[in-house]
Amino acid sequence: MDITVDRYYTPQRQSRVAIGIILIKFLRMTIRSFWPILLSFFIGGRNNDSFGTIIGYIALGFAAFNLIGSVLTYFRFYFHIEEGAFIIDKGILKRTKTNIPFERIQTINFKQNLLHQIFGVVSLEIDTAGAKKSELTIDALKKEDAEALRSFILKEKAQIQSPADETLDDTIVEEDEHVVLHLGVSDLFKVGVSQNHLKSMGILFAFVFSTLNEITEDIPELIADELSGYDQAILNTGWIMFFASVVIVGIISFLYSLITTVLRNYDLKLSIKQGGLKLVKGLLNREEISVNKKKVQVVSWSDNPIRMMFKMFTLQIEQASSAEADQLKSKIKVPGSYQAQVDSVVKAVFPEEFYRQEERHRVSKLLKYRLLVFLGLIPTLIGAGISYFFIAWEALYLLIWPLFIWLTVSAYYRKRTYEVNDEFLKNNRGTFGHIYELTQLYKVQSVQIKQSWYQRRKRIATVVLSNAAGALKVPFIPIEEAEALESFILFRVESDQREWM
Repeated sequence: MDITVDRYYTPQRQSRVAIGIILIKFLRMTIRSFWPILLSFFIGGRNNDSFGTIIGYIALGFAAFNLIGSVLTYFRFYFHIEEGAFIIDKGILKRTKTNIPFERIQTINFKQNLLHQIFGVVSLEIDTAGAKKSELTIDALKKEDAEALRSFILKEKAQIQSPADETLDDTIVEEDEHVVLHLGVSDLFKVGVSQNHLKSMGILFAFVFSTLNEITEDIPELIADELSGYDQAILNTGWIMFFASVVIVGIISFLYSLITTVLRNYDLKLSIKQGGLKLVKGLLNREEISVNKKKVQVVSWSDNPIRMMFKMFTLQIEQASSAEADQLKSKIKVPGSYQAQVDSVVKAVFPEEFYRQEERHRVSKLLKYRLLVFLGLIPTLIGAGISYFFIAWEALYLLIWPLFIWLTVSAYYRKRTYEVNDEFLKNNRGTFGHIYELTQLYKVQSVQIKQSWYQRRKRIATVVLSNAAGALKVPFIPIEEAEALESFILFRVESDQREWM
């Protein structure tokens, strides 16, 4: 895409749409911070509570102050390019000037909420490897201008990194892209069905009870007053009402998970290009995230019992980031994919010839027995001993717990294996589902052998592989095997000449 370089060498403002977007941002921040006070204001005003009224007016005054400040923020915000760096000059009373050299830029991503989409603009976020949040954010730019700006920065960065190379770096955005994964309506439905609905139920209950707590502290008394006029026979139907409420909340939670899944992942497309991967998704809030394949550290895919029925996985691609950086901004997460699509992604970012099934090495059975003791037997003995004084011999029903734990840890042990070859280490685990983690050996930054007092007695150890995206653990393997694995990985790191940073 051709762009006029001179335009970006002079300070420029954002699109005028940014005024509305900044206003909404400040309004949301104010509501999020002061909604309990605002709620007390409305309740206090209704009950002629002068204190609540005063607090409410203070909150509204603070909100108005923020809104005025957001307008001034727009007029005092400028960006431009200067000598191989991206510059942002902003601030109302206190001016700040941020200078980011092109070579420090990690990714340039786009986001669009509903207002962005209506006016054809995007929010541009520039991340660096050491930033905990986005280093620079431009709230609103015309989409074509943002794409042109990203293209120009990446081209300049490529020339800085390889000045002698006439062919530009493979991060250029104009290169051909191949869509390897697209979530359709049926796929989104499967993903929504297989979400963690218990989490949604917890959020719903927390919202309801926190709101009721803000309104009144006399909920038990109100319930008692309402039920005082009913006889015992009617009160005995309380359990039926309780279970009916649980069913209703469960249905609401399911619908909530389904709707949020569709909104968050609508028209999700994962594209593969020579330089890496690009993820585009969302309906009301549209996101575009790019990952450079050279910096990909770990590719993992997992399922749960419901997704196993659909033969689907949650796919996650993690790239290098500093220890201080927010790990979420360095990941691409696809909530629904099939094995063929997982294979395509792995072969696109890692050497294809090494991606194969290897001999599976099991961990020690002592891990299974240790988990059984600490998760099953000890809690059961303590729980049964305490419960006996209250429910006598009915405490024996707690013996079901160690049986459940035994079945659970047995399933975990069967899946707890690892595979290794000259290029990869694949970590396999899971309990009710499966988790597979794949990392390249030459990108490992450190290898540690850890032993607890118990492990030293049994001559077993845990191997921890650390890279720029996190750590992988291979637990409870014989010490000789752990030392051999450590030596092999360090040899691969030291002998490989490829660069990835």
